[in-house]
Amino acid sequence: MRIVDARAMSISHEDLIAVTETSVYYREKSGETSFSIFRYDEANGTVTPVSRRVYEDYGISKLFISGGRVYFLNETPDRTGVIRTELIAFDYRSGEEEVLATFEKRGNSTLYWVLADRYFLFLTSFGDADEAWLYDAETAFQERIRDERLVGHAGKFRELYLFTSDLEGVPYIVCNARLDEFAYYEALEAGRVSPDDAIDHSEAILICSLDDAVEAVRERHSEIPFEDLIRLHGEGDTVQYLGERDNRLRFSAFVDAANEETIYEVTAPDVLREVTVIDWGAYEPIDFTYDDVSSTIFIKVEESEDHTELIDATNGARFLDTAPFERVLASIYFIHESAEGGGGVSIFNLETNERQTFEDAYYTVLDETIVILSTKQL
Repeated sequence: MRIVDARAMSISHEDLIAVTETSVYYREKSGETSFSIFRYDEANGTVTPVSRRVYEDYGISKLFISGGRVYFLNETPDRTGVIRTELIAFDYRSGEEEVLATFEKRGNSTLYWVLADRYFLFLTSFGDADEAWLYDAETAFQERIRDERLVGHAGKFRELYLFTSDLEGVPYIVCNARLDEFAYYEALEAGRVSPDDAIDHSEAILICSLDDAVEAVRERHSEIPFEDLIRLHGEGDTVQYLGERDNRLRFSAFVDAANEETIYEVTAPDVLREVTVIDWGAYEPIDFTYDDVSSTIFIKVEESEDHTELIDATNGARFLDTAPFERVLASIYFIHESAEGGGGVSIFNLETNERQTFEDAYYTVLDETIVILSTKQL
């Protein structure tokens, strides 16, 4: 793991595509809707255009990166409100693009998710209406998705965060399912629902094979046939995504009544392996950080003007520094991010015993690289 200072670049974390040993690939926007793809070479500081044309996206512009390609949309509206949308697969190393499909729809489309480099989930908004739909790039099949949980627009205020994993050689969709609290409390305040209404407040880890999910869409079923790996019903119970370790998804499940949190690893379609159990009462924590890079929880047990101590909940490792920090990456980098003033990042390198400070900055982690970005681009 290394550090790249990208504060001079006019980008945010949403624009990053890939980081190699020598270069940073990214999207740079011009205006509200236009963007191009560039490469920044660290050795000489040069910026090279990679894309051969300028793209336009009038909706929520999201990038999906997989296997050396980045997927995104290019939209061209006409005067009648119809938008011609190209689904682009772009090889960011060679600069070659492939138009996988072209659609014409009223309203703005968002590429919501990409599954197995084949299935593309879209959300198209027109007026007050939202439509979710699936496109199969191999067969050109497309169909509306009737399970609105997949895009967080269910009337029951449920939302699913999607992840994919190969288990026993079969691709699966694994979801962190929870109450959409923002939508729910907004509905409460507006009087559309009451606290006595039967609303599902549970949090869960759900699983479904990719083939079964696609078949449910093809057959126009109202819901994808997800099965529960775990479901928590208690008030205050939560399920949290913790990234991947050795290509296996990790989640934590907190049970408020027991004041315990268990970190699980998904090892089979019907198996959650218990990694560790955290007895929060034994720690009396000052703070804690869910870390989806290290796939653990960092517990802050001491903090003073000259001393901070964290514990890695997964393996019990203790980390101490004379300055504040919230997480440890690669067992070497002690990282503190401050929101005071213009924001800033401080990183202590345990191996070199050096501390770097970046002003007007925040950070993200991509391709085993800590990328420092400017808060002025947020």
